[in-house]
Amino acid sequence: MANEGVKCTVTECQWHEGCDKCNLERIEVTHEKTGADSIAVPHFCKSYQKKQ
Repeated sequence: MANEGVKCTVTECQWHEGCDKCNLERIEVTHEKTGADSIAVPHFCKSYQKKQ
């Protein structure tokens, strides 16, 4: 199951899938920014795990 609304370009993460999707059902973030510059300052993913 991919998170349709989440774009991920971190290809070295084991949850990364083609088309820049994350295959985790739920993504935990360390902090999230909302507002006009929210794209410039993305959230930081707590669920990151490096590919084996």
